[in-house]
Amino acid sequence: MRLMALLSGIQTGIYNMALDEALLEWVRLQQAPVLWVRTYCWAAPTLSLGVNQKVRDLDFLLSHYGQGQDVRAVVRRPTGGRAILHGQDISFSFITNQPHILQLSLKEAYAIFAGVVQQALGTVGLPTQRAAEAGPRDYLRSPVCFQTHTPSDLLAMDGQKLSGSAQLRRSGGILQHGAAFLGAWGIRENAFFEALCQASTATFGEPVNVLSSLEAEALITDWPQWLELYAKASKEILDSVSTTSGSHLLPASR
Repeated sequence: MRLMALLSGIQTGIYNMALDEALLEWVRLQQAPVLWVRTYCWAAPTLSLGVNQKVRDLDFLLSHYGQGQDVRAVVRRPTGGRAILHGQDISFSFITNQPHILQLSLKEAYAIFAGVVQQALGTVGLPTQRAAEAGPRDYLRSPVCFQTHTPSDLLAMDGQKLSGSAQLRRSGGILQHGAAFLGAWGIRENAFFEALCQASTATFGEPVNVLSSLEAEALITDWPQWLELYAKASKEILDSVSTTSGSHLLPASR
């Protein structure tokens, strides 16, 4: 299996989500097994909504995050789960068509990638535990992702949730992406990216081929259309928000 890695740096929410889904569609067309390992950050405080999350949650979310934080944009993820306010996190994704991983259950595949993230965090000096190891806890009925946890989410040793993920499966491909809130520990994207590459090599037994953003974009023949799709979806969300709630949100930006 080829391991391909991409350090995307700071990008808009539209770019970040469009590239994750576009790479998923790209791997589904490949004959040989491949795994993308990607990290990225966010150009502005951006709410990402789960693919099926109701837009009516925005009133609560904007009120919740409006307490000392400035939400500037909204984007919808291709994966499920609850809302996350990005901007202080380092996000990551794993995208693959590897047959063995495709045959695993959602829980089993989720655990593999969570293990890679956990190993990487240990490398940068941040030991974590799986949420399941911290004892049972109900999955709370909250639209805010980091107010809940699932068994494979990663917690600091004091129980604070540091990293959560969501997964999308399509025939011939899996996308698992998530966010790790590492700012309080002074961990930069470059260091996390390098640790994630090392952990991926250790887990899958293959060297990592690092590509630039331009090289990754060039692989996707319909890349402009993906950007346009996500820009349109973002605009539709903003158009549905009341003037009062959404007055400070920026128009969709690519």
